[in-house]
Amino acid sequence: MPTTKIQLESAVSGEAGHRDVEKLVAQKRGLLWIDLIAPSEAELARLQRTFEFHPLSIEDSKHFRQRAKVDQYDGYLFITLYSHRYDVDNHRIVAEELHVFLGSNYLVTVHQTPLPALSQARERYEQESEPFKKGPDFFLYLIGDELIDSYFPLLDEVDTKIDELEHDIEADPKPAVIRLIFGLKQQLIHLRQTTGPQREVFNALATRHYDLIDGRVTLYFQDVYDHIVRIHEMIETHRDLLGNVLDAYYSAASNRLTEVMKRLTLIATIFLPLSVIAGLGGINFRHMPFDSPLAFGILLVSMVVVPLGMFIWFKSRKGM
Repeated sequence: MPTTKIQLESAVSGEAGHRDVEKLVAQKRGLLWIDLIAPSEAELARLQRTFEFHPLSIEDSKHFRQRAKVDQYDGYLFITLYSHRYDVDNHRIVAEELHVFLGSNYLVTVHQTPLPALSQARERYEQESEPFKKGPDFFLYLIGDELIDSYFPLLDEVDTKIDELEHDIEADPKPAVIRLIFGLKQQLIHLRQTTGPQREVFNALATRHYDLIDGRVTLYFQDVYDHIVRIHEMIETHRDLLGNVLDAYYSAASNRLTEVMKRLTLIATIFLPLSVIAGLGGINFRHMPFDSPLAFGILLVSMVVVPLGMFIWFKSRKGM
């Protein structure tokens, strides 16, 4: 699988060999960024030997769907972060996981698919000029900031989808609508489960005073923490809105069922006199109305006039 090794703030860039990486790590200056996309077992093993990473952190980097966290090891931090995007075609939220190794002069990122946030963070990094903003801790902030800011367009898409569901319920509450509601509700629950731990991660980076993070950079992590808190609150708001949409669906379905039952009741009420009239007129005894042609005609006319009159009366009282 592709492996990108880039040294920022250095004359060396592009693909770097294994020995070059060892030399760059030993220099203890500048910033070495190694980005691994779906790495193989051999690449991770080489990474462990080069940077002397703890086997537990390498094991965590092999398995995705980890909980967002920050683990402190001897000489580096291992951090798991998430971003999400909305797949419009499949109507679902897609999670994108990122594993980060933060050292004194290097940053290693591991992920399964390309992440636009990394390229955007690199562009912002290259525009910085202040010395304290050229270290790996500030580059980590830029990556985290891009990952967290990607939630805002996602939540805008969710908000639009909720509006569409509300419109569909008002127009025609079909059974397919409730499947979409429950599907989106489950995805918001998953989103809440991932953003909650991420809130703890950025709070730790901003307040625990790790040796690898400059005190001036902690203020920037505090800003990211504020963003993730806001996002978490927006997710809760969207969950409440989706709950209201679900209540509206049940209410619309109940009203629709009530309307159908009302119409069926009216039809049964209109036909009830017909049953009585036909029953009396059909009794086969002497001196019953069918002995007289006039009585038979009156019977037929009443079978038309009575239900018609009831229909007009119900209509006038807005019963139908």
